[in-house]
Amino acid sequence: MRLVFKNIAYQLSRMHRNVQDESFDVAYGTDTSAIREVGSLDIASPNALHAFRYQPSSDVLVRNAIARLEIEPAEFSFIDFGSGKGRVLMIAAEYPFKQVIGVEFSPELNEIARQNIVRLPSSRKQAGDIVTLCCDAAEFDPPPGGLVCYFYNPFDAAVVGPIADRLAGRAAADYRTIIIYVDPRHRDLFERTGAFKIVHDKSPLLLLST
Repeated sequence: MRLVFKNIAYQLSRMHRNVQDESFDVAYGTDTSAIREVGSLDIASPNALHAFRYQPSSDVLVRNAIARLEIEPAEFSFIDFGSGKGRVLMIAAEYPFKQVIGVEFSPELNEIARQNIVRLPSSRKQAGDIVTLCCDAAEFDPPPGGLVCYFYNPFDAAVVGPIADRLAGRAAADYRTIIIYVDPRHRDLFERTGAFKIVHDKSPLLLLST
């Protein structure tokens, strides 16, 4: 009986998430909800072996995470590592970040993100430039200045490790870097750098900052 109730609760939770996901697309006329497995995507990079499927972030979770940062967004660039179809980029663009950057190595997903971003009403856009880059996150060099970096468990340790090291190295240049990590399966790779302190830690959200 416990298993039955557990399965029912899981299915209801899943249905609730699906309704939330679809309501975002209904509101914006976008395509961000459907999950895509890595094997179904056109990815040339060998790091496809270290990537996880595309699954949209909850818009409520993203907004709550940004609200917790207590920063002046205009002093920071926002980067989504593994930006997929661009939902997080659209949400971040509603805040006055210096710029919003998506890093996605699937040309197909990146093109969908570009088309979705075009649909963001100008009245809701407060950020500077919104850029979607089709490139490998392991090779991406972030811009100078303060950063807010978003991760929704996009890669395994082979890719997260080098990114964590690169972001930690910015501390020497006195660039503040904030990590929003959802489903943080490789949090230890950030913590072991010694550059980040925990700001918030309540599943599924981890916030770290230099």
